[in-house]
Amino acid sequence: MTLMPSVRSLAALPLGLCLLAAQTSSQAVDFSTSGFGTVGYAVSDQPYYYQRFIDDKGTFKRDTVLGAQVDAKLSAEWSATVQAKVAPSLHNDDDWSLSASWAFISWRPGNDWLLRLGKQRVPMYLNSENMDVGQTYDFARLPFEMYGLSPSNDFKGISVSRNWLPDIGEVTLDAFHGEADISARAYGRDRGAVFMPVCTTITGSVLTLKKDTSTWRLGLHHTVTRRRDGESFPSHFPYVDAGGYYRVDNAMFGTEPVGTTSSIVNDVITLGADMELAPDWRLVSEFARNIQKRTENGANTAGGYIAVLRKLGGFTPYVSYARLRSMGVSVRMADALNTAQSPFFPADLNYSQRAASDAIMVYDQDTVALGTSYALTAQSKLKAEWARTRIGNRSATVDSPAGDDVIRRQRINVLSLNYSFVF
Repeated sequence: MTLMPSVRSLAALPLGLCLLAAQTSSQAVDFSTSGFGTVGYAVSDQPYYYQRFIDDKGTFKRDTVLGAQVDAKLSAEWSATVQAKVAPSLHNDDDWSLSASWAFISWRPGNDWLLRLGKQRVPMYLNSENMDVGQTYDFARLPFEMYGLSPSNDFKGISVSRNWLPDIGEVTLDAFHGEADISARAYGRDRGAVFMPVCTTITGSVLTLKKDTSTWRLGLHHTVTRRRDGESFPSHFPYVDAGGYYRVDNAMFGTEPVGTTSSIVNDVITLGADMELAPDWRLVSEFARNIQKRTENGANTAGGYIAVLRKLGGFTPYVSYARLRSMGVSVRMADALNTAQSPFFPADLNYSQRAASDAIMVYDQDTVALGTSYALTAQSKLKAEWARTRIGNRSATVDSPAGDDVIRRQRINVLSLNYSFVF
């Protein structure tokens, strides 16, 4: 398998700059390599898909990822990093893709400052930088109720970090700005999965405190998302009293036009803590509030989780509870569109109401999980987890079957078995 041209060019940028700088330096470039991967199997007790791939037939696509990283160190100040991975495509539900997660050059002018330019990970979560490296954490799967909130986990741009060492511990302030080209996925009961190419501009700052073996993090993120084809997003569907339906297209009968916006804005606040409660006991919790603006049809959500872990020799059992919920007008609009059905309507009118309802990313779910990891070696872990997710009103994590109502008031049991490693 070869890298796609866009990945090759992006990956070559930091190393090319580093090698160019090396020509003017008396020091040789010091290269180091590493690899990582997770082979994961998940199966549920339901016939429909959950989190894109999980159903009662079982799948390896939900959690499996293979990757490698190359670090090039030119001097104490300059370095470059490229990390590539093979994982299920983010542009369709069928293919696997090879992509560059990281491809950046770093400049450290002093011990307290670090600047990076290139493709990087958005520092939103406690496990943002290592979320693909399953060996570095004990969960079989990082809770979707938190780790599925971000419009994008990667960006191409610049970041600046500043460190302090006061008496309370090590304090780091990260500030970043850049863009991410992604495909936003929505699943319709009548048309299947649809991927909309969008460009998201991301600006944010994150404050992290580390003391002994505990970490606390506060993040503020601002994103502006636009369609890459230049079209607008529908932001308001007017109700047509005379027909008893919503006007989701201006070609439909009605007087008030469909509201549109050229961009959707998200302001995301994140809080996280990973604390040592007692020897061999840990409490890990993260929370996020995603405030979406300029549309009535977006994901206005709050989510998070809390987990307790206990180390017992090579085993680390854990229990966790996670919750994700949408709120506000988007929930009411999705429900109203879904119920705007009538046997007296033409088939295409009923279809338009269902399609518009399914396109709104509404979430109402919570998950209880029991699991454990077992350290085979210092570089590898086996993991097992049973998770029970309760779907409330509805949730965009579920692909509701064609011809039926949206999945609601149901429980999904998922068994996951993983092997994670680094080398």
